[in-house]
Amino acid sequence: MKKKKIRYKDLITIGPPRLTQYERARIIGIRALQIDYGAEPFIKVEDGYMSSIQIAEKELEAGVLPLSIKRRLIYRDDFEPIPLKWLIVASQEDKIVDLD
Repeated sequence: MKKKKIRYKDLITIGPPRLTQYERARIIGIRALQIDYGAEPFIKVEDGYMSSIQIAEKELEAGVLPLSIKRRLIYRDDFEPIPLKWLIVASQEDKIVDLD
C-alpha cells in the first residue's frame, strides 16, 4: 500500500500558500516582544549575543512556533485557522525541483 504524500499547498484554501511579508513581519515582531518580556525561546540560543528579533526569525525558520494564521475573506464571515507549519512547508515545496 502506497502512502499518499500530502501537499500542504492543497490544504491552504485562503490566500497564497505561503506567509506574506506582512504576516511574517507581524509574527517576528510579536514573538520578539514576547522574548523581550522574558518568554523562553523555543530554540537553543548560541553563546554569542543574539537579539530578540534574530531569535524570533530563527524560531520562524525552524517552524517551532505553535501559531495559526487566520485569514479572512471580505465576502465570507468564516475563516479557517492555518497552522504556521503548513505555510512554511508549503513555501519550501515551491523550492523543491525534481530533476529526472
